Amino acid sequence: MGRERNLLSFVLARPAAGVGDAEICRRIGAATGLRAATAYSFSWQTIWYYIHHTGIPVNFGITIAIALLVGTVVAGQTFYIFTIENLRQFGALKAIGVKNIRIVGMIALQALMVAAVGYSLGLGMTATFFEVTKSNLDLRGFFIYPEIAIGTAAIVLLIVLLASLISIRRVLVLEPAVVFRG
Repeated sequence: MGRERNLLSFVLARPAAGVGDAEICRRIGAATGLRAATAYSFSWQTIWYYIHHTGIPVNFGITIAIALLVGTVVAGQTFYIFTIENLRQFGALKAIGVKNIRIVGMIALQALMVAAVGYSLGLGMTATFFEVTKSNLDLRGFFIYPEIAIGTAAIVLLIVLLASLISIRRVLVLEPAVVFRG
């Protein structure tokens, strides 16, 4: 008979009442010579394994970077087209005495509304996807961390505000006389 195969990956254990997680991990390590970890530290060991030994984080990073770049370009182009198409209206507002700060506020409000609607739709579709696929074994455990939702909101807001700066610049240098040209 050959050697027995030892394919055990991990064992789940719960400490007795009054014994802390760190203490039970220390006891298991001392008694068996094996590594013991709490659920929290085990999850971080898993994350660091994937970071150090696979290309998954790099692939996700490249995907996110491309999405941010494309999102910024599309948002910037959309705001710029809106501005170009409405230069006469902005010129009319300037001609009747509306200050630049008020026009900048109008563009910023529009940018914030676009950011809010776009973020809400995106987060809603993501949550719906996770809800619809929760019974799929390959996708179980996917959920939206509040930190990710807040970080995404900040990035969306930054993208929209940066994109609207191009439009704001175009309006600030606009001459009110453009209204009277044919």
